[in-house]
Amino acid sequence: MAPAAAISVLYTSLAGSALRNEAESRLDSQARAFARSVASIADSCARDLALVATDPAVLLALEPPSHADSAIKARAFRRILSVFPRSGELAEASAYASDGSVSLLLGDIPADRDISMYGSWGIFRALSVTQLAVTPRVTPLSDGSAGSFTIGIPIKNDTGNNLGYALADIRRSAIAAAALASGLQGGASLVFPSGKIVFDQSDPSREGHFNDEIPRPLDSGSVSIASATGAGNQFTVFLEAPSGLYAGFGRSARTIALAGLAGAAGLAAALALSASGSVTRPVLKMARSMKLVEAGDLTIRIEPSGDDELGDLARSFNAMTAEVDALLKREVERQELLRAAELRALAAQMNPHFLHNTLASIKSLAKLGRSAEIAEVVSRLGKILRAGAGRRDGMSTIGVSLASVRDYLSIEKVRFGDRFSYKVDVDPALEAVRIPPLTLEPLAENALTHGLERKRGPGMLRVSGRMEGTLAILEFEDDGPGMEAKALEELSESLEAALPPSGSHGIGLLGTNRRIVLEYGHEYGIRIGRGSVPDGGFKATLRIPVQG
Repeated sequence: MAPAAAISVLYTSLAGSALRNEAESRLDSQARAFARSVASIADSCARDLALVATDPAVLLALEPPSHADSAIKARAFRRILSVFPRSGELAEASAYASDGSVSLLLGDIPADRDISMYGSWGIFRALSVTQLAVTPRVTPLSDGSAGSFTIGIPIKNDTGNNLGYALADIRRSAIAAAALASGLQGGASLVFPSGKIVFDQSDPSREGHFNDEIPRPLDSGSVSIASATGAGNQFTVFLEAPSGLYAGFGRSARTIALAGLAGAAGLAAALALSASGSVTRPVLKMARSMKLVEAGDLTIRIEPSGDDELGDLARSFNAMTAEVDALLKREVERQELLRAAELRALAAQMNPHFLHNTLASIKSLAKLGRSAEIAEVVSRLGKILRAGAGRRDGMSTIGVSLASVRDYLSIEKVRFGDRFSYKVDVDPALEAVRIPPLTLEPLAENALTHGLERKRGPGMLRVSGRMEGTLAILEFEDDGPGMEAKALEELSESLEAALPPSGSHGIGLLGTNRRIVLEYGHEYGIRIGRGSVPDGGFKATLRIPVQG
C-alpha cells in the first residue's frame, strides 16, 4: 500500500499543476474576450448616437423656436426610436435640450437628467469638455430593467452652437449576454477607470460600489485582469476563478489514483457486512416497523426470526401494537358518540327556542284582537311543526327548510303588517342540497327579532342563495339598525371559534353554527358582517358543502 500511495501523491501533484496552468490560460482568454465585447458594444452605441446627434428632425426639435411644437418633438422622438428601438437589446436612447426645455425619452425624466439641477454634473459635465463621454450609471431604465453605464454626445447645429445632448444608457442585460458569450459562468466584474463597478456577474449588489471596497483573492493566479478601449473609455475586467477550482483539480486526480485502493476497501467492507447481516437484518426490520408505527400504522406485525431474544422481542412488539390499536379504536368510537350527542343536544335547543318566539307573536296578535290573523298564524305554525316532526336527528333539504322559512316569515308578516317585507331569491339548484333540519329557520328569526323589530319604519329581509363550485352559500340580510362594532366583533370571533351557545343566549346563530361545524368541519358554518345599507344592516352568510 505504501508504494501505491507515494505514486498516487506524485501523479496528483503533476496532474494538478498542469490542469491549473490550463485553467489560468483559459480564464485570461475569457477575460480578454469579455473586455473586447464590452468595448465593441460601446463603439456600436457611440456610432448610433452620432446618427441621432446629426439627424435633422432631432436638430429641429432642439432649436429654441421649435420647443413648443409637439408634432416636431414627436417626429424627432420617432427618429431616435428608429436608431434605438424601444425593445432594443443594447441600449435605451434619449435627447435633451441644453437649457432643459425639451426632453425626448421613454417614461419620465430621471432625477439625474434634470439639467436645471445636474447640468454641470455627471455626463453633462463630461460633455461640456469633450465630444464623446462615457460615465457609470447603475440605475433602472424606463422599463424597469437595470442599466450599467451611459454614452453621451453633444448635439450642435451648423454654426457650432450646443443645442443639447444625445445619451444612450447601456442595458445590464447586454453586458450579461456578452459575458455568457465569452464563456463566463460567474466571477466577472466590469470596472471603470474611476474604480466604480458597473457589472458583477456573481453578485449584482456590488454594482455601484468601488473596486477597492471588494475583497479579491490574494493569489494572483486566481484573478485574471484584462482591458479594452471602446468609445474612448477603458473597460477593465476582473475575472475570479471559481471557488475551489484548483483544489477540485487536485481532488479529481487523487480520486482517480486512489480508485483501486478504495475498491479494495469496499470489497472488504462488503464481506464484513455480509457476515454480520444475519444479526443486523432482524434489528433493522424492527427499526423500520417502529418508524411505521410512529407514522400511525398500527397494523404492522413482525415475523419472529426464531426462539432467541430477537424472536421474543418481535412477539412483544406484535402484542404491544395490537393492544394500542384496540385502545385507539375504542377512543375514536367514544369521541364519535360524544359528537353525535352534542349535535342532538343542539338540535333539541333549537326547536323550543323557535317555537317560543312564534308563540310570542301569537300572543301579541291576541292582545290586539286580530282573530283572523291568529287563525292564519296557527295554521302556518302547524305546517312548520308537522314539517319538523320526526326529522330532528336526520337530514332535511334546503328546499324543505326554505318552505318553513316562508311560513315563518308569513307569520311575522301578519304581525308586523306594512312594517316588514321579505324577498327570497335562491337558485333552484340548491333546493335538493341536504342540510341538518332547523338550519335556516334560526337565521330568519335572528334577522327579525334582533334586526327589524328594532327598526323604526318599514324593514326588508332578503334571502338569497347561490352555488359556488361544491359550496352552497345562503345569505340573510336585513336593513335594520345592525349591531354595535364591539358586539359584532365579539359575535364574529365566537362564530369563527365555533363556540357553543352560552345559557339562553346565542342559540340562533351560535347554536346553528356549532351544528354545521360539528357536521362538516371548521371551514364551513356562519359568518356575519354589516349589511349593504349605510350605517346599519346585518348579514349572516351560511356556507355548507354540496354532498352527493
